[in-house]
Amino acid sequence: MTDPLQSAWARLTAQMTLAGRRIDALTEVRDSAERAEGYRFLTRVMSTMIEFQMEKAEEWPTLAQVMFSTRKFYADNPDTLYHRAPLNPRLGYRVYGQRGNELYLAFCVYGPNRILANLYDEEMVFDANGRFEPVLSAQRPQDCVNWLPLGNAAHTLVTRQYFTEQHWSPAQLNIALLEPSAPPLLSTEQMMARRLFGLGESITRMLQTTELASTDWLQRPNQVTIDSTVNSLANLFATPDNQYVGGWYRLADDEMLVMEGIAPTCRYWSVQLYSRWLESQDYLNRQVILNHTQVRLEADRSFRIAVAARNPGLPNWLDTGGNREGGVILRWLLPEGDTQHPTFRVEKLPAFSPKLP
Repeated sequence: MTDPLQSAWARLTAQMTLAGRRIDALTEVRDSAERAEGYRFLTRVMSTMIEFQMEKAEEWPTLAQVMFSTRKFYADNPDTLYHRAPLNPRLGYRVYGQRGNELYLAFCVYGPNRILANLYDEEMVFDANGRFEPVLSAQRPQDCVNWLPLGNAAHTLVTRQYFTEQHWSPAQLNIALLEPSAPPLLSTEQMMARRLFGLGESITRMLQTTELASTDWLQRPNQVTIDSTVNSLANLFATPDNQYVGGWYRLADDEMLVMEGIAPTCRYWSVQLYSRWLESQDYLNRQVILNHTQVRLEADRSFRIAVAARNPGLPNWLDTGGNREGGVILRWLLPEGDTQHPTFRVEKLPAFSPKLP
């Protein structure tokens, strides 16, 4: 008789071995640091999915923080606080809490590789103290003012809060079933086998999605090749309230990528560096992101931003940390009117870095 736990465990370990081999194949003729980061990426993905596949259940929901400095993927943004909860479309949920000092708050429901519903602060009703209570259900309850429909394919809720300052005072967030259920039952072998199976599948799927997106980006370096209004990024858990524009940089030691453009009119915007694995670069120790409160603009709202391994003496600089290649993405939240794509071009780094005025 087949042991379901042993079978699931064997499948999981085999999938992890195959994932490591895939990292090797993708980085065979590339920088060794990319291979090292690839293996770290697998451990970060596994850490994330262990929590969400093994410890969370749709019948007893909780909102758990998804990203932080040692756990990131799918082009995360350090200015954003993400929470996630699993969903069962046959159940109903209410999210309740109170606003903090976030400049944007939204709730997005996802199905397989697509966005099913989205609700952000301007579409919501809050009481005088900033309290809110969106309901997620197949049918809209009577007198419900904040509602997100749950389609048959709904499986994940992601909440986003945006900030421009490091001292966050985030919204208080809670989730509960509309109809309370009994406490969780004791674990069974079949239950754990299903969760182990889901764990392996999610790790494989995340690596495949990351490979597909990043491979496409690096085909045409130093060009604007990403435009979310044309290229679907839904399988990266993108939000419909953002427009994403960017590309891949590939630089010699004495080169820098110069991005020029016009600042959009929007709630928030930023420009940020990413690894081959779509992880934000080391934002704790290097300047790898600039948001709209940090970018120095000209009088006509134009900007000039340099991506380089050392300070080129320009007001706006993103530090590659010595990475010759990587992704660079501009994120425009709730843009108004027509937006202009920035231009990318490669220039020589100056022989010295003059002091900024």
